[in-house]
Amino acid sequence: MRMGAQIALYPMSDRFIDVILSCIEAVQGIEGLDVSNDDLSTLLLGESHLLFTAVRDMFVRAASDGVHVVLTALFSRGCPGDSYCRGGDARAAAPEPPESSEAPPAAPPAALAPSSSGGRTPIAAQYSLYPLGTPDYMNQILAAVAGAREEGSFTASKNFCTRLEGGADTVFNDLYRGFITAEAPHTVLHAAVSANSPSTKSPTESQTKSQTIEGVSS
Repeated sequence: MRMGAQIALYPMSDRFIDVILSCIEAVQGIEGLDVSNDDLSTLLLGESHLLFTAVRDMFVRAASDGVHVVLTALFSRGCPGDSYCRGGDARAAAPEPPESSEAPPAAPPAALAPSSSGGRTPIAAQYSLYPLGTPDYMNQILAAVAGAREEGSFTASKNFCTRLEGGADTVFNDLYRGFITAEAPHTVLHAAVSANSPSTKSPTESQTKSQTIEGVSS
């Protein structure tokens, strides 16, 4: 299942350049994955399981030193205006591919392979799923949410999005499954993912940190 994603990493560190570049470099050599970037985001093109795995591993790598990091990601498959999703070249516009008698490509794996490291890193995510071009889009959305409930990552329905929490492997698996199982001609998923957020600390920890900062500033 060919697809693409525009992602952006935001490490809350004065080393943000090194962190971002090291994450991009770590996935640039993956066979079957096309990676390019500009001043706004990094574009990844490839098969769905390969792409979601790469995004997960980039995020886990960025969060590995304990710094607060946020990822924004826009995943898309089946876009009628994108030549890559229609079978064309990854870079240039191309005509519709000719009909073929070859067997259809194999279905993507039902789950991502576990992360080699950092798979249990606790993360939080909120996402919105958009199954486009189908009248029963709401049923597709509800099915994805139900799947996250079964896996245990679902924590809340928010305005316009759904919140997930858990280990990185679990959360990205649920994002992946919800995306690939949506039965729509064009499917889009928008997600924001966070790790090591100071907002998750206990009131006592936050108060202690605040007092320390006040003491230094005075």
